[in-house]
Amino acid sequence: MTNELNPQQERLAVEIASALDDMDSLAAHRRYVLIYSEAVLRKVLMKTLSIPENQIRKTRGALFTSLLKGYAGYGRH
Repeated sequence: MTNELNPQQERLAVEIASALDDMDSLAAHRRYVLIYSEAVLRKVLMKTLSIPENQIRKTRGALFTSLLKGYAGYGRH
């Protein structure tokens, strides 16, 4: 696996970081697009964005990472 993103992967990483208001973690989101399928990332993003702000303990970015890692434990990505 290469560590270089193609333009589509870069756009997806930026889109996710932007949606989560988490541009400080763009490097992490770039890693995620190399590891996980777009379908998995979009599913976890939609789940993250569906949770009301007042139910999030830390940040949306932290919640996304937690849900993504949890999801990854339940089968193939």
